[in-house]
Amino acid sequence: MGLVASAVKWRPFASVRSRILGWSVLLLAAAIAASTVAMHVFLVSQLDARVNSELTHEIAEFRTMEAQRGGSRYGPPDSVPSLLRARISQAVLERDTFLIGLVAGRIVAISGNASATAIGHNPALLARWSAVTAPTGGSAMLAAGPARYLAVPARAAGTPDRGAFVAAVLTGQSQAGIWRVTGLQAEVGAVALLLGSALAWLAGGRVLRPVRDTTDLARRITDTDISGRIPSRGQNEISELARTLNRMLDRLEAALTAQRRFLADASHELRTPITIIQGNLDTLTATGEEDARTLAIASDELARMTRLVDDLTLLANSERPDFLRPEAVDVAALTVSLAVKADALDEGRFVLAETAKGTVVLDPQRITQAVMQLAANAVAHTPPGTVVEIGSVITGTHVEFRVADAGPGIPSQFRERVFERFARLDPRRTEGTGLGLSIVAAICAAHEGSVRLTGRPGGGAAFCLSIPLCIPPRRTPDRDGQPARIVTISAGAS
Repeated sequence: MGLVASAVKWRPFASVRSRILGWSVLLLAAAIAASTVAMHVFLVSQLDARVNSELTHEIAEFRTMEAQRGGSRYGPPDSVPSLLRARISQAVLERDTFLIGLVAGRIVAISGNASATAIGHNPALLARWSAVTAPTGGSAMLAAGPARYLAVPARAAGTPDRGAFVAAVLTGQSQAGIWRVTGLQAEVGAVALLLGSALAWLAGGRVLRPVRDTTDLARRITDTDISGRIPSRGQNEISELARTLNRMLDRLEAALTAQRRFLADASHELRTPITIIQGNLDTLTATGEEDARTLAIASDELARMTRLVDDLTLLANSERPDFLRPEAVDVAALTVSLAVKADALDEGRFVLAETAKGTVVLDPQRITQAVMQLAANAVAHTPPGTVVEIGSVITGTHVEFRVADAGPGIPSQFRERVFERFARLDPRRTEGTGLGLSIVAAICAAHEGSVRLTGRPGGGAAFCLSIPLCIPPRRTPDRDGQPARIVTISAGAS
């Protein structure tokens, strides 16, 4: 089971487009190879059929003359050599076909389109041909090249002489032509394979474009922006998938819009009754210890409700395009300011760690709000006297603000949940609204950044706000409503 899980974990990534290309190339290569082999086999079989037909025809013509020489048409045969010369002299042959007459291993007649030099000096072959007693075929290597032959015994009636009649067809040029055709077809097939691969790659990209659009859209979608939609083209399964996902996004956007509207309306409408209640509480005077305790509880809960409304209003506003007011900020000066302000929460507990040097574009007020929230959490959840570090660093294309304490830390299984709204790891704690870290995450998201929580060696929690060096203009209108200008970044670390 462990081996299977390991194999799945380390399985190399292969895109659908590359797999389509791979299968297309494989099938096309197999088809080209099969057609090339089939064509070669066909041409070879055609050559064999022609050679066999030519040899059989010449032997049949010789047998016909041999039988007629024994009759009256050509007169009585003089000898086997005269019979062989008569047949060979009358034959009309193809350029690669020649006839040979043999007696006792010697050539006594040869067709005019050949010569003894074309056969070459091969006494063993001539002797074998002369000694045939039945039709014998095969292949031989002659001086003129490879050849197929058919040899039959030759006799003349009334004479004891014996000889052999051989019909041979040179096959070297024909075989070379077949290989040239095969090579040409292989070259054409290779070019076709390259073109087919390119077309398969383009076609695969075109077919899978909605899938890539879906992937890109999924990367762009956040919990505050799901306005993107997948382009839908044509009438096919992938287009139908794109339309189905778009309808799903429409429903999600409608639900999210309703949720935002409810949150904004509820926060706005609650302010009036809270203000009225607070005003009336301020006019009441306690007449006894129990009344004083009741008024204190009511005031405390009303203050908590006011803070809850303020936090909900802030979360609702974090989704507005004018939530941020970015400007060019000196990171080192901002980090020192954050440490000084945090020290006011609990003097002596906060120390300034490493400080980045450079100028970045962000909203310093919102970043201060997020870091102060993290500093307040560190004070509330760590023992008195525990040191809390505040620092900054520029890494690549992001600036990171870090708040790290040496307290008990947060278990790894809860590190994602702490950023959820109203999340409480300890249900016995009633102070706070449970929205603090949600506000931190919302401020980072508005900057197109993120916040993460990690543990520290020896215990403790480390929060890191990662903010891009330049915020995309579409999300960051300036004070006059215009997109924030891009500022050149100079980065360093001390």
